[in-house]
Amino acid sequence: MTKRTKRILFSVLCIVVVVVATPLIAFGITFASDSPVKDGEALGAHATQVKDGFVSLGVVDIGGGALALVDCGDDKTGKALDAELARRKLGAEAVKAIFITHGHADHVGGCAKFAKAEVYAMAADKGLIEGTEAAHGPMPKMFGPHDSGARVTHPLTDGEVITAGDLTVTAFALPGHTQGSAVYLIDGVLYFGDGASANKDGQVTPAKYIFSDDQKQGNESLKALAKKLEPRAAEIKTLEFAHTGTLAGFEPLRAFAAAH
Repeated sequence: MTKRTKRILFSVLCIVVVVVATPLIAFGITFASDSPVKDGEALGAHATQVKDGFVSLGVVDIGGGALALVDCGDDKTGKALDAELARRKLGAEAVKAIFITHGHADHVGGCAKFAKAEVYAMAADKGLIEGTEAAHGPMPKMFGPHDSGARVTHPLTDGEVITAGDLTVTAFALPGHTQGSAVYLIDGVLYFGDGASANKDGQVTPAKYIFSDDQKQGNESLKALAKKLEPRAAEIKTLEFAHTGTLAGFEPLRAFAAAH
């Protein structure tokens, strides 16, 4: 092998290393300050946070042996969901409603397992969930459209109230991470999906830039949400996030709004 060939091969190797390492470094920096998800954490009296790889979802008891899901996780086979259902001695037919926070693939991967469930999502993310539109964030747009297999049976608008079994669900639009990102208030738990996160210092942090359509818009949406929910602050006991641990009470969201 000539010296010139060796130099070419070395240069190619360096390029490959950079291409592989850059996204890994970006991921590491993006999530470095996040608090960890606690698999199986109780969310109030009726729900549980279930970890599915690097994401989580909410499993909510809506009474009469029926369940609602907040997102469906990343795994198409739904192993984490199956384990939680088995723990409750229930089958897939127990899932009557799915509330999708946004249409990124890691939040809708397992939804197709529950073909008989009613599926709720903000109208603006219907195309993203059903694969007729592509995501726009710096990282998600690289993968193009993705059909989750789920079909949105109930497109939602901001502030819409839904009855799910014994519980009431209020949906709030939170555009920014995606244009149809939603937050759901269920039994004192505010489910953010990727619209915000929690850091290790107990603070609310904004949606991740590399995965978001428009982080600045997302920050403004969080501030608007805090203002809208201020009259209901006392009923909000837990802030739940899809990629981090939870936070207690309304104060962390109020503090975020004040600081931004």
